[in-house]
Amino acid sequence: MRKLPKLWRALEGIPGLLAVLEVWRQECGEDFEYARPYLQPTDKIGGRYPCPNSFSGCPRRIIDYDEDEFAAICQDEHQRCERVPLTRREALIHRLDLAGLLRPVLRAASIRPQSIAQHSPGVWVVGLSEQTHTRNFPVYFLLAHSAIPHRAAVNRLLLDISDSFLLVLPTNQFRTVESEGWLRDRRVECLCLEDQVLVDEQGEFRWARTVETRRAAGEPGPVPRSVGSYEAVAAVKHYIQARGLSQTEFSIQAGVSERTLRSFLAKGKMRRSSLDGVARAMGVTLEQLLRGELPPSVKRSARR
Repeated sequence: MRKLPKLWRALEGIPGLLAVLEVWRQECGEDFEYARPYLQPTDKIGGRYPCPNSFSGCPRRIIDYDEDEFAAICQDEHQRCERVPLTRREALIHRLDLAGLLRPVLRAASIRPQSIAQHSPGVWVVGLSEQTHTRNFPVYFLLAHSAIPHRAAVNRLLLDISDSFLLVLPTNQFRTVESEGWLRDRRVECLCLEDQVLVDEQGEFRWARTVETRRAAGEPGPVPRSVGSYEAVAAVKHYIQARGLSQTEFSIQAGVSERTLRSFLAKGKMRRSSLDGVARAMGVTLEQLLRGELPPSVKRSARR
């Protein structure tokens, strides 16, 4: 298996994901075969064509001679680059079908794709996470062509989305210490396609299953000190009521202070080790509690 660094860098290097085929071929290099199926011709003729040299005035300019006759002409005053005849297809600008490319990539990374929808400039809602450590987190894809719009897009997301989410990035090249601090404070998980998505010998996408900012139990690396969800708060309240317990009685069973329990019910956050004790007292796992699940006995009694 191998990584696809040139493919993901091409996404960030080609503005608007619009270019003639030869630009896509050169930018993607050996990874071009994975972009090719998703390159769709537009009805616009390109203006520039790649040049192998660095002469003044290059790259070549695409000339339309009518009747589907095209050529890429060197713009250097001495015409030092040879003229390249082009077919209409070669002269047309091609747009990358981003949704089509991302669909198999997201599935490989245990993300359930949905119809891609633009959230804000450079950011799309692409699905829901099915990864253990981010289950049911909304997933956003961020594509920027320089550091400034990347920073602006991260800022906008953190302002718009009040809870944790999974952020998918083509590469790490625009990430900074400052923006990473913002994301870590909000328990935002990042998945970098350049580092974490591979292709196997059959050309199928595979996820390396590495985790950055949040770690599943048993995996190495930093674990967030506080966790919680609105679903977990609702489940705890339901459990206490269904069992006919007071908050004091339940806090004793869970091994936490009554003050800690009250704070969790009000704010929705608790130290991970403490919430794990709450989950055990209820007869569920921490992951089940975060999803709002209740033990079968409580569910049965709730239906009577």
